Amino acid sequence: MNPNTFLFKPAEDLVNEGKLAEAVDVYRSVIVDVPGHPFAHHNFAILLRKLNQIEEAIEQSQKAYELSPDNPTILLSLGLSLEMGGFFGKAENFYKESLRYNPNYTAALNNLGHILDHTERPLEALPILQKAHQLNPHDNNVRLNLANVYISLGRPTEAEELIKEIKTAAAYNSLGIAKYVQRDWIGAKTQFKKALSVEPDFAGAHENLALTLLHLKEFEAGWIEYDWRWKNTANRLTKPIFNKPIWNGGQLAGKNLLLHCEQGFGDAIQFIRYAGLIEKSGGKIFLACQPELLDLLKDAPGIDEAYIFGSQIPSYDFHAPLLSLPGITECLVTEPKTMKSYLKVSAKRVEPRSLNKNLKIGICWAGRQRHIHDPYRNRRCPVKLFEILAQLPNVSFYNLQYNQPITDELSNITLIETFPAISTFQDTAEAISKVDLVVSIDSAVIHLTGAMGKPGIVLLNYAADWRWGNGFGTAPWYPSIQMFRQVVPGNWKTVFDQVSTFIKHTYLP
Repeated sequence: MNPNTFLFKPAEDLVNEGKLAEAVDVYRSVIVDVPGHPFAHHNFAILLRKLNQIEEAIEQSQKAYELSPDNPTILLSLGLSLEMGGFFGKAENFYKESLRYNPNYTAALNNLGHILDHTERPLEALPILQKAHQLNPHDNNVRLNLANVYISLGRPTEAEELIKEIKTAAAYNSLGIAKYVQRDWIGAKTQFKKALSVEPDFAGAHENLALTLLHLKEFEAGWIEYDWRWKNTANRLTKPIFNKPIWNGGQLAGKNLLLHCEQGFGDAIQFIRYAGLIEKSGGKIFLACQPELLDLLKDAPGIDEAYIFGSQIPSYDFHAPLLSLPGITECLVTEPKTMKSYLKVSAKRVEPRSLNKNLKIGICWAGRQRHIHDPYRNRRCPVKLFEILAQLPNVSFYNLQYNQPITDELSNITLIETFPAISTFQDTAEAISKVDLVVSIDSAVIHLTGAMGKPGIVLLNYAADWRWGNGFGTAPWYPSIQMFRQVVPGNWKTVFDQVSTFIKHTYLP
């Protein structure tokens, strides 16, 4: 007999009527009246998850597990409560335990595959979700999670085929991402808008739409949509809490403005330019940043004083995140060609082991790994391909990779040199000032090179970030940077061949 039939029917009736708070009271009574009943705690946990009361949901799921530790349904539910609480490792273990008792439990396979993909292990997720799909080919949740894995693995067309008939906001959003990674910006825009027509407050779709609009140079609408990034829990951004209002772009005469960095180092280096553009508004401009950026950005144009996050900051009247400045200031043209350089660095401290008369090339081969296995978006190139550039005559190479030693792969590049003690971006900037050319993947290093006005070459993947425009020729934000982009997803060899030819004809006699 289903234990829910008599014990939980009053509570379930209330849930069906939308009277969730009243259902909570009924479940509390059931737990008291029928102590030791695992499904009382289990069903209560389900209700608590609907109410987003995750801490208590975990507690109730744990009690159900203690009373029935070998029930796959209860094990699955505990895993789900833990996942919603952000305890991904523990959740994964309980999904696996559920499958130990029922290897063909589709829901457990689906949840395990999802969490593996969410924790950037799509290769592990793939066979698990494929099995779930084989067991239940009509389960839309399984199809969607499998499609997301295909996207993570650089197989967007397979993802599209799998979910093109699903009419949910999540499916439209995933279809938009599949279009996006194939550089079909119009198609991506259409799908993200479909997602928002179904679920207007879908923060992830808003942010994805923002990035697509920026690709399409619809800047005003793009920057408005980009404010949704703070509500998108998937990107793991935490919006700082301030007791002063956000700046609206008005005059600052007699006022103090606090700018604060967000996201990656490259973002901060790129968008600090706006401090110089808003300096004319008057007032003082303070900056809060990561320790690695302090020495570099404290003397940036427009910045009066800079502080590390968490330190004591003088009184201010307004604040603004750096990546909100284009929209706030209405500087909607993202190609300020007049800003050839805006970060000045004097070369004082960092010296390589040798600075010979060869063409000195600084190299960087890895950025932040958000898409490790995706050939469309992976911001890392094979180090070994730098050997193509090493075949050029009269060149020497210098390692600019932040906080990363020369690897065994790099040992085959004869002429490689390194700068000691590169631990901050001030150190990196000083090293850049001593080379003739920087060749880098999309990373903070290439942003810094462009901000300094130093010659550079950026190696871009197929679906490169919107800020690189079409990904060919001169970079829109940095006149000193030349862009070389994959024509075929994952094909870095052709990119390096093109770069080699460019260096030969541009920099070598």
